[in-house]
Parts: sequence; C-alpha cells; structure tokens
Amino acid sequence: MSHEEDVSSRIALPMPTMIRFLTGFFLCGLLWMTAFNSASMVLLPQRLKDDGFADPNGMIAQLNAAGAIVALCANIVFGSLSDRSRSRFGRRTPFMIGGAIASGTCLFLVAVAQQTITIIAAWCGLQLFLNALLSPTLATLSDRIPGNLRVRMSVAYGLGTTTGNALGTMLGAMFHDQKTVGFVAAACLLALDGLIVTSIWPKEPSAANLPKAGDGVAAILKSFKPPTRGASDFYKALVGRFCLMLAYNMVFAYQLYILESYLGQDAKQAAATIAVLSSCTMAASLTGMIVSGIIAERWGRRKPLLIIAAVLLACGFLTPRLVPSVPGFYIYGVLAGLGYGTYNASNQALSIDVLPNKDEAGKGLGILNLANTSGMILAAVITSSIYAVCGTYRPVFIGAALMALISIPCIATIRSAR
Repeated sequence: MSHEEDVSSRIALPMPTMIRFLTGFFLCGLLWMTAFNSASMVLLPQRLKDDGFADPNGMIAQLNAAGAIVALCANIVFGSLSDRSRSRFGRRTPFMIGGAIASGTCLFLVAVAQQTITIIAAWCGLQLFLNALLSPTLATLSDRIPGNLRVRMSVAYGLGTTTGNALGTMLGAMFHDQKTVGFVAAACLLALDGLIVTSIWPKEPSAANLPKAGDGVAAILKSFKPPTRGASDFYKALVGRFCLMLAYNMVFAYQLYILESYLGQDAKQAAATIAVLSSCTMAASLTGMIVSGIIAERWGRRKPLLIIAAVLLACGFLTPRLVPSVPGFYIYGVLAGLGYGTYNASNQALSIDVLPNKDEAGKGLGILNLANTSGMILAAVITSSIYAVCGTYRPVFIGAALMALISIPCIATIRSAR
C-alpha cells in the first residue's frame, strides 16, 4: 500500500460529514438506477410495442448496442475531462450537475421522439451524459474520501443502485398505461440527481488553484492515454473485473431464455420463476454487500473478499448445471446474489487502491469501468454463440464458472492493495 494511501487512511471525517457523503452516494445510486431501469426495462419496450414500431425487439437490441458503444467511450472521456477541470466550483461538481440535467433531458426526448433514428440518438445522448454524472461521482471516492471509509461509501452507493433496480421496475409498472407520465417522472429523477447529491455533500473545494492542465487539442488527447508506468496492479484489477462481469452477465442476462429452453418452462411459468429468483438475488445481494462491507472495514482487506465473491459466483453458476430444476435456480440466485453483493462492497475501494496516479482518478476509474460494459457486450455474444452451436445452455454454466475462477489469480497477485 502506498504512503499516500496510508496517510489518507488515517484521516477521519467528522460524523456529520460522513453521514452527508453516505447519504449522497446512496441517493445518487438510487435516483439514476430508478430512472434508468424504469425506462429501459418497462417504459421504452412498452412504448415501442404500443406505438407500432415494426420490430420492437430488434430496435431494443439496436439501442442497447449503440448505447453500450457510447458508454464505453464516455466513461473515459468525462472522467479525464473532470480530472483536467480547474473550475472554481470544483473538478467534479459541474460535470455531475450538468451531466444529470442533460441525461434527464435526453430521457424525456426518448419518450417524445417519433422516428427510429431520433430515438436512438436520444438514447445515445442519455448514455453519454449519464457517464458525465457517474464518472466524476465515483472519482470523488478517491478525491475526498479517506481510504478507511471507501468501502462504507461503496456499500452506500451499491445499496442505492440495488434498491433503485427494484424501484425502477415498480415505477415503470405503475405508469404502464401512462408511459409519457412515467418517462417525465423518470427524467425528473435523473435530472435532479447531480444537484441533490452535490447539495447534500460538503461543498467541493475550488480547483482554480490546482496546477494548470495542458492546453490545446494535443494535451487533451494525451490525457486520455492509458497509464503505462507502475500500472501492473491496475491492469490485473481490470482483467479480474472483466472476467467477473463477463461471467455474471453470461447467465444473468439470459435467465428467461434459459428457464424456457433448459428447464422447458412456458412464458408464464418462466415469468413466475423470474419473479421469485429476482427477489432471492436482491435479498442475497443486499445481505452480501452489508455483511462483507462490515468485514472489509474491520479487517482492512479487500482482496480476500473479492476472491470469496468469485468462488460464490462460480458455485452459483454451476448449481443449475448440477441441479437442473427450479430449486437449483433459486440456489443459483442466492449464491450469485451473495457473490455479486460481496464484489460490489469492495470493488470500488480496490480500484482506487490500484490507481497509478490518484490525480487522474476520473480517467483511471473510467478505464476500469470499461470492464463492466465490455463484459456485458461480450457476454451476449458468447452466450448466444454457445446456444447457436450447441443447441443448449449447459456449457454456458461451466464457461461462466471458469471465467469467475480465472479472476482469482488476477486479484490475488495484486501487490498495492491488501
């Protein structure tokens, strides 16, 4: 662990300040995830179907693909730009407020746009500016939170996104027959996210007196360059995260199809199973996040918990292969939820530990977040390809378990974190 981390770990935040940061991180995750999930999971698919678009399923695939590509780039771009900011309002605050307002506006445009191309453009805008909110928010963990409190803040943010995941589906269902009203409600939640969070947090110090960042296009482009010196642990963390996200999404994103094809359930049975499975996964994830967060803070270690998370995920993926039944899937939901919650509690803290340059936390965390998006994209390609070649999802469970286990040596050999 670096000297800088040792020093920051000994800095204590006053209790009222710590509560303000915890509340802000929780609300940030809650608001954006509630808004995004209500639109992506319910309101948008229903709107495309009700408004008579020729191929709603195909259009959803186009939106997801285009949005993922934009998100891949936006995370690094806005992380880097916020690192370079010298605003008197701070490095992160202007991006958080502006990104939230712009992404909320784009979400509203998704609701009112009438042409396919304009809907795709608005959706890409949503993904672009959503990352202008999220990248600087997570970089705040490095800028303003002492090392010994980062797990606690990560848990608060994770609890917010997990709760928002469920509330978003509920909000979408509530406005199922009034989609425009639902879109407006979601857009307002998202647009206000940055303003609410930065109002709760202590005011960010001015960045006007920081050393000036280089001017010109060449300097800006150079700021996007990935780290090369002293970055071996950084890339180990990147590969480890990628393997875990790939493994998780290989099964999670295809649960409905797996239940119908692998277990032979009809659409109604699969929907009922998914409802129970989602409840099991969410409850286990919240439990894993809270328990492992407490352990990580008291123990002062991140790596062992991430290794445990990988083992839990691998066991969860293998369960439906060994026990091909509905109870087997429920066991998968519990184990995968525990693993994912444990992973979320310590992952962001470990990511900051391995940053080669803390002054470029926005860029570094943006690069690490590439693992999330690329893992989701590649998981869809791998799972669909396996099913197309083998005609069954059985090999998917083994492949996902292997990917989770491959992450273990990557995490275990990191030297700059415990």
